[in-house]
Amino acid sequence: MENSGVTFPQGFLAAGISAGIKKSGKPDFAIVFSEFPATVAAVYTTNKVKAAPVVRDKQITDNGGKIKAIVINSGNANACTGEQGTIDAQKTAVLVAKELSCLPEEVLTCSTGVIGV
Repeated sequence: MENSGVTFPQGFLAAGISAGIKKSGKPDFAIVFSEFPATVAAVYTTNKVKAAPVVRDKQITDNGGKIKAIVINSGNANACTGEQGTIDAQKTAVLVAKELSCLPEEVLTCSTGVIGV
């Protein structure tokens, strides 16, 4: 058993796949899951322009919310996407929460990649 990595702490699980976001076919979607509600700390950009997942996650962490999952996509950033980006970040959290039997407010959403697509 390896003594490092995101799943080293007891109660943490993770999975990653190629979901077809990246044209290369490389892995582009991951979930980190805590079997128990976890305390989270975060540092956010001070930029005036903030991606929809950043705004959503900041609201959760600023309110001291406990987290059970973080979902991350790469290859296409949910940034500069307007109202649709906000809808997509929330929908992602709802879908992940349903599959993991937790609340959407217990799911942080992260997105990186090409901006504005």
